[in-house]
Parts: sequence; C-alpha cells; structure tokens
Amino acid sequence: MAEQTPLGRMIGHCGHLGRLYMDMRLRQSGFNITPVQCHALLYLSRICGDREVMQRDLERELHLKASTVNGIVDRLEEKGYVARRQSREDGRRRIVSLTDGGRAVTETFRTALEDTDRAFCAVLSGEEQAQLRDLLARLIANLEEEVQHS
Repeated sequence: MAEQTPLGRMIGHCGHLGRLYMDMRLRQSGFNITPVQCHALLYLSRICGDREVMQRDLERELHLKASTVNGIVDRLEEKGYVARRQSREDGRRRIVSLTDGGRAVTETFRTALEDTDRAFCAVLSGEEQAQLRDLLARLIANLEEEVQHS
C-alpha cells in the first residue's frame, strides 16, 4: 500500500500554489504588488472606514511578526499606497491608512483575487466548497487553539 501524503503538507502546498497563482495574476495584470501586500491593502480597505488601524492590527491579520509587517508597510508607503503616523493617544503606536492611490489600486486588483478564488474552486461543486470551508474552519480553529496554548 502506497504511503499517503500527510494532510498538513497537502494543505500547505495548496496555500503555496495559491500564492504563486495570485502573484502571477497580479503581475499579468500589471501590478507591482505581492500577495501579502495585496492582503494588507484589502484589510485596510475593509477596516479603515470604520476605525483607525494600528500597525499591530495588521500583524494580527497577516499572522506575521512586527518586523515583517514593518517591511511590508515600508514598501506600500514607498509605492504611495499607505501612510503611517503616530497615534495622538500613544506615541508608541503607529496608525496605517490607505492613501487615495492605495484605494484606487485596491479596487482595480480585485479581479486577480477573484480569478485566484475561481482557480481554487474550479474542480469543486458548490456543496463540496461548503464542505471544504467547514472542514478548513474546523482545522483552523483547532490549530489556533493549539498555538494559543503552546
């Protein structure tokens, strides 16, 4: 009997391929932006209207270290997509916001994101997609619990 590939490895590989596909689509569409920068801009676009976004919020959303997020925000700031300022209440906190250019580019690269999602789901029926979402949500919840209690 052939040895089965571990499920965790398959899920990780699927995520890796999804990032590669999204990166390819973003480049084909003429965007000089990485998938993680794209994720950061989408998060800011979704949240900025409701409240101020601290750089720490981005760290939690992206599940990355402060130094890594700082580099991502640096690059987005260099491209003119975000602005950073210190909080008036606490000078140690940095507030990140979209610029007009960041808002415009975020709206235009949604097609690349939709194409990536379609590529992920092309071989699954609607029912299978719902099942997979449920299973992945359970796996994520379990792993988050494990990580928090480690």
